This record gives sequence, C-alpha cells and structure tokens, in this order.
Amino acid sequence: MPKAGKLLADLNVADFIGDMALAVADAQTKLDQNSVDQSLRLGQTVLPGMTQNLLSLGLQPAFYHFQYADLEMHLNIYYSTAIDLGVNFNLDRENESSNYDLQTEAVSGTATITVQDGQGLPPTGKVALTANSGGQLTVGSTTYALYPSGSPAPATGEPVELGASLWQSAQEGLLVALRNNSVWTNQATGDLQGVHMQWVTVSGITASTNRPDLYACDKALITVRTAPTGAPGDNLVIATLDSVSPPPSLELPAGSGSPHTSAEATVAGALAEIGAAVDPGFVVVTGGECNRALYFATNEDEPPRGHGTDTRPLVTLDAVAALLAAYPAARVALDGWADERSTPAYNQVLSTRRAESMKRALVSRGVTASRIDATGRGETTRFSTTDLDANRRVAITFTGVPDVLVARTSHPTAAWTGAPSGRQARIVPRTVSPGASPPTPVVTFRGKPYTEGTDFVVGATAEVTAENLANAIRAANANTTYGAFNRGDRIYLHGPGDYALYTLFARTPTAPTLSAAGSVRVAEPFGNGRPPASPQARDTLVIESVQLVAVAAGTTPQANEFALGVTAAETAQNLSDAINAGATAGSLPAGLRAQAAGNTVTLTGPSGTMLGTSNRNAFLLSGPRIGGRSSVSRKESSGRELRALNVDAHLSVKHELNVSGSSTIKARLVAVPAPPQFLQAIGDYLERWYP
Repeated sequence: MPKAGKLLADLNVADFIGDMALAVADAQTKLDQNSVDQSLRLGQTVLPGMTQNLLSLGLQPAFYHFQYADLEMHLNIYYSTAIDLGVNFNLDRENESSNYDLQTEAVSGTATITVQDGQGLPPTGKVALTANSGGQLTVGSTTYALYPSGSPAPATGEPVELGASLWQSAQEGLLVALRNNSVWTNQATGDLQGVHMQWVTVSGITASTNRPDLYACDKALITVRTAPTGAPGDNLVIATLDSVSPPPSLELPAGSGSPHTSAEATVAGALAEIGAAVDPGFVVVTGGECNRALYFATNEDEPPRGHGTDTRPLVTLDAVAALLAAYPAARVALDGWADERSTPAYNQVLSTRRAESMKRALVSRGVTASRIDATGRGETTRFSTTDLDANRRVAITFTGVPDVLVARTSHPTAAWTGAPSGRQARIVPRTVSPGASPPTPVVTFRGKPYTEGTDFVVGATAEVTAENLANAIRAANANTTYGAFNRGDRIYLHGPGDYALYTLFARTPTAPTLSAAGSVRVAEPFGNGRPPASPQARDTLVIESVQLVAVAAGTTPQANEFALGVTAAETAQNLSDAINAGATAGSLPAGLRAQAAGNTVTLTGPSGTMLGTSNRNAFLLSGPRIGGRSSVSRKESSGRELRALNVDAHLSVKHELNVSGSSTIKARLVAVPAPPQFLQAIGDYLERWYP
C-alpha cells in the first residue's frame, strides 16, 4: 500500500478525539482557576480613600465556558490494485514509475438572516365592563372612577359618568375616557397607544323577522338591508361594455329615448363618464380594480363612513355584493389600511380588523365567506401624505369580473342603444325581491313584535332605520338588562351577562399596571407583547470574529454598525448594506456578499463562516455558519517492470487510492455571568480571612 494509504490506515481517530477532549478540559480548568484568582484579587483590592473592595462595588470576574467542541470528518475512500503478468523473449532493463496528484476545491455557501417584526407587538391587556353601575379601573398611572349619572363625582381618579344604558356607558363613557389617555389625543403622555372595544354576547338572545329581504337576523345582530321600498336608489344597474365602437349610449329606462352617452376613447373612461351621469356614487371596476373604497373614523373598524366622493359606503357594499351575485365564479379581495399615527404593529392589528369587519358586512348581504379574501396591510401613506382620512380605508379588488359599471337607479329596466354583442345592461334590486303581496315588515325580539311604520319609523337610509329600530327596542326594555344599539346599518342586541370587552394596547414594551373593581373586571392581564422579537439598539450580529452592532433609527452608523429601521424590511436592508461595506473594507471575510429581499438577508460567502447574534428572537439565523464545504482529493499510482536476458518477464502492479471529504474542528468559548452562589462564597471567605 502506498505511503498515504498507510498513514490513513494507521490514523487512530479515537485517540485524536480523546486528546482533543482532554485538551479542552485542561483549558477549562485553567480558565476556571483564573476566574477564581480574579475574584480573590477583586475582593482583596481596595482603592485609596475607599473602604469597599472592588468585588463589593459590583465588579465581577468573567467566567468562560466551552459551549461545545466538535470534530467532524467526512471521508470518501476508494482503493484498488491491478496486477499484469507476462513473459516474452527479450532483453531489456528494469523500469519503475510513480504518480501523485492532490486537488483542493473551495466551495461557497449561503445562509439567511431573517429580521422579525421590526417593531414587535405592544403588550395587550383586556378589561370588561359587565354592568351599568359604579366601578374602578387603574391603568398605569391613571385611575378611572365610574359613577351613576346624577350622583356626585368621585373625589379621586378620572371621573367617568355612566349613561342610561350599559352600551352608552361602554361606548360614550369609558371608551372615550380611555382614548383621551391614548395616542389619539395626547402624544406626550398617557399609558396607552390604542383601545379597541367589542360587544360580547353570551346570553343567547336573538331576533326574527317576516321580511328577510329587508331585515337580516343573525344571532344577536339585525342588519337593515335597504332603504324604504320605492325610495330613489333601491335598484342597481349593472352594465358591461366590450368596446367604444360605436360610442356607447345607456338608456334608463330602456326605450325612453333619453340615453346617457359617452365619446371617451377607452372602455374605462366611457363607463366612468356614464356612471357619473347616472349616480354620483357610481362604482366602476376596470382590470379588477374598484374606483371606490370604504373609509373609517380614527381607530374604528365599523361602520364605514363617507369620504370625498365615497359618500354612500353601504351602497358600495351593496354594489360589491350584487357583482359577486352576478358573477358566481368571481372573488373579491379586501385590503385594510391604517394611517401611520400609531406603531406599525398596532396598525397591523387595526387594518386587519377593518378588512374582517367589511367581510362580515358582505356575508350579511348574502356573499359566501369563502369568496372573500380579507387582509390587513398595516399603516400607509400610499394614498395620501397629507390626508389621514384617506389612509384609513379598505381597498376593493376583484378577480373574475369584467370591466363593469354599477350605479344606483330607481328605474326598472336599462339597455345599451345600438348595442353590439358583448354589451349588457340589467337592473337588479339591492335586496331580495319581496313576494307579490308583501306583508308589513315586523321584527320580533323577546316575543314582542316591532312593526315598521307603527313601532318604529323607516328612515331615508338603512342607517337611520337601524337607529330608529334600536331606539324602539331600548324604549320597550327600559330599566331592564335587555337593550339594543346600532352601528351603521347593524343593530346589536344584548341581554343578561353580555358585556363590553376592551383591548388595551400599551404604549411601551414594559406593560403598565392593570387592576379593576366593581362593574369593571380584568379579563386578561397585560401580556402577549413580543418586544424581544423587535431588534433593539446594541443588538449584535457576529460574522466570524467581527460584530455588527445595531444603532437606533436616525443615528448615522459607523464602520461595522447598521441602523434600525421602522420596518423589518428597512432593518434588513441596512444590515445588508453594512455587511457588504465590511466585506469591501476587509473587516469581514473576502468574498462575503449580502442581499436583502423583504425582511430576509441572504449571505453568500466562504463555507463554514461562523454566524451568531445576541438577539435570536429578533434575528433568525438559518444556521450557526454559512453552509457548503471544501473538499480535498488525493490520487496515487505506481508501476514496476522487470526484464532479463532472453526471457522477458514483466510484472506490473498498480495501486490507486482516492480520498475526498472534509473535516472541521470547532470549539466555541462564551462568557457567562458568575453564579450568585459563588460570589456569596467568595464574600464569606474574604470576610472570614480578611476582616
């Protein structure tokens, strides 16, 4: 066997590993002894003019610990011998030859660093207002004292006067008081950055109606589906246009001879021009994009409210539902947004609530939930950099819907004049059509019928009708535990055990104190915040022996520093730039490159490059080192030929050995704090022998 093969065969890997382990253990012993010596020296050292030693002043020795020591060997061995023997009659001399080849290949690898959140969710807590009576709530430094209307205000705490009903106390009393201590009204002080209230129904009450085409009853919720029958705008015209040649002309009603025309050069332009002539609040979908959106008040997710030309948000919802009914294979995407006055994490939650709320509104209009995609997009200035109202919205996008116009109309028919194939105009009711002789609408709650026109008045809009019906239910159940309130076109019923639930979002990662008494109870203490998952100033990323240090947003980073961003993607980009700058300057391994995509940084560089971080919750590493490995290939061969006199006898022996693979030896040394028990023992020792 050739020499290299013999060396490999004689190698005792077990002895090598044992020697390595003993060497690490010996080094650990010396490190520990050194730390003990440091402790004694610190305890015996007193600075001039002082009476306390350095140990009692808080200086602690550094302890080091080998976190792990690994030996990795990956070998691929091939050995072969070939013998060739022959005899002939020749006279020649002896000949010997050999060959040796060594090849080394270095491989680059990849690793990823994923930045979490960028901000982290603020801690949240929940409190419940369970009865319309006195109570007390303390959040951080502020105490809220609830007291009945007409009674003297409490001497201590922030006074909160109760309303005539539990709903009024919850919505108009405590919620307003909490928001006055939030980011919305006071940027400088306060313990909260946001508050959200929802109504929780546990009583199991419900209502029913003889006119589901006008009133949708779902559990403890009544939705007024339309304005009064016969009022302008009860119908919708759905018109599709395949081309603008010949110029389109829409007649309402069909055959009236008073068409709405357009000479626009595009389908989208023609639909918009005709829609504006038919209805100021018209809806146009072109390329899947809807020209209308749904807007919201500050920190609210319902009901939608008017903004600009979007003055009838409930009619927009009716139009969306009508389109989905007209095109059964279509889908709609609802993308919620918030303005940027709170933290990105809170705005993400708020935008999701808005999208989900509008999804529920479409479901109440008969749309199957599986056809609706509701997504919160967080905060934005993409719609306006100056108008906050414009950024508090839910955007609407369709798939499977052609370019189409939807407008409110009181007419029963519609048609395109001179229409070629592909043009359609049809009238659909905003609600399910009633029977030939529809009965007077009645809504029943707790066995009492509320008759439209007698017990409650139908308003000019669905919102007004809902308010009138809610007032009638409250008046009939005065001084009892039952009641009703409306938000937009929806009426919420409540009974015994139902309560208002508040979600409180803390202003800082450190949650304020939370306590309650009386009619207010703590439903969930502050928790679920994830500030460790947010990159913090002074966090470090370690590449080989170089530390990249995070600095606060707005700070100019120096060499081997990167600035934190407002978002995870911005932080990732800053980190990527710092890595590339370090590789160019030579402080990081040559050939190292970084590229950011979203919140993920992809590293490419020498395989085996060590990676680490001081905040593993904020910076997720794909591994402790860059993947890939280097390989070494060895090849040996030899031959001998012997010839003598008249007899030619030759012997050829060929040995071939291929060894390829890689090996890695690594030992990581980390600093750990001195155990409190050890420091106490050192202190006792010094006190005994060095009083």
